[in-house]
Amino acid sequence: MRRKMICAAMAFAVLAAVSGTGAWAQLSGNLILNVPDWNQPASYGIAGYANWCSPTAGGNLLGYWEDVMGCVGLTDRQVMPNGPAYANKPNTYQQGLSNDGQVEMGFYMGTQGWVNPNAQFPPNTAFGTALGMIGPGLKAYALASWVDPTSGIVKVAYPATTTGKDVKPSTPLMWQRYTNEINAGRPVLCSFDKWVDPQQFLGNVTIIGFPSQQLEKYPWDLDTDPHTVVGVGYIDITPGFQNNGQDEWFVCQDGWPGPGGGFGGTGQYVVVPLDTMWQQNDYVFNVPEPVTVLLLLVGAGVLRRRRRC
Repeated sequence: MRRKMICAAMAFAVLAAVSGTGAWAQLSGNLILNVPDWNQPASYGIAGYANWCSPTAGGNLLGYWEDVMGCVGLTDRQVMPNGPAYANKPNTYQQGLSNDGQVEMGFYMGTQGWVNPNAQFPPNTAFGTALGMIGPGLKAYALASWVDPTSGIVKVAYPATTTGKDVKPSTPLMWQRYTNEINAGRPVLCSFDKWVDPQQFLGNVTIIGFPSQQLEKYPWDLDTDPHTVVGVGYIDITPGFQNNGQDEWFVCQDGWPGPGGGFGGTGQYVVVPLDTMWQQNDYVFNVPEPVTVLLLLVGAGVLRRRRRC
């Protein structure tokens, strides 16, 4: 653990030294603003949804497609933080699309082994989301449609949604694809074998063109579980793919609350290196035209029965 923290501190020193401006270095990269930053359900006092990082990240990603990219009805039809409250309805996983659909997203990703559509909560297990289910779950959620019987919220299907995936080991093509997606204004789900230690704040950097956005650096915490987050930016100090854990960096929103700066949690933007901790990227390349809402309303009962088969 100590060796890892020392290495992380040295890598951060490289970040600062490149521009010669200390902890507030202005570095080459890019950042997507206005991505929803919902936290995991437990942060809102909702019991029963442990290990919910992947559905939370998925809700934030598709919430961006609705709020910013104009895909109306893909999630909750509300810009964060005004999404509907948790509905707590029995005998269904349709929970009012709270927090950009992050609860329902867990059903489609099979989080905690939740595959029974008549269950109100997922099974009480210690398991999170299998890496292989993240991308298919994102797509299945985008393809699904229903009308919430209590709130009346319409979940609209986007049947031509396209997705993709990169898995370790990292390659120049993978890093090019990730940066291309950020440059195109499309967030990415990034999965890591461990996550950072919020008690060990190493300082801030900023990206050229985004001087007011503080990007926080922490060392890896080797005692943490695997974690999936929303990739919303990157730092790339030297042109080309260096692959040394010091030149290419992800900028992520981590799905947990906190004031940042080593005060018990992280801030909105966390910088982590592209190194052996990186496991997988899941992409949503396109969410084109939806199914007509009128047709959805007429056939809502049929659509729900088909989904439960």
